[in-house]
Amino acid sequence: MTQISFENLLAQDGGVSLSKAVMLCSMIDNDHDDALVKYLKTAGIQAVITRAGGSGDNLKSKLLRNTFGAAENSGLIPINLKNRHAITRIVEEILRTFDSPLVDVAGGGLKIGLAVRGSDLAMGIFGSLGIPGLEVDYEISASRILYHCLEN
Repeated sequence: MTQISFENLLAQDGGVSLSKAVMLCSMIDNDHDDALVKYLKTAGIQAVITRAGGSGDNLKSKLLRNTFGAAENSGLIPINLKNRHAITRIVEEILRTFDSPLVDVAGGGLKIGLAVRGSDLAMGIFGSLGIPGLEVDYEISASRILYHCLEN
């Protein structure tokens, strides 16, 4: 079996792709979170990984609150109004990709990857949504990048 390294997965145009980095952060096995964050740091990308779970509006609320908490408490972004606006905007764009009446009744768990390179902010999510009482689960993933949106 061939061993695939972070470099092989994240390489794009002679560097490390910010979008690929956040998607891998949101999809990697929990046991490898720290190793990936450490690797990304060597490539000039600051990253943090968190999770959110709940149902309906509670899931949406936790996604926003946990994203804010992870970004600010980890030191990923300086705390100021412009950066808080960027976090709110990127979460809103992620939510828009899977917002539907199903989400209002579904419960789920999401793994969240956040990354910063320079003034660029990226977010990726991966997880599943399920309808309580039914054996129906949907796997979801999404990522977004906001360029030149952060200030020091």
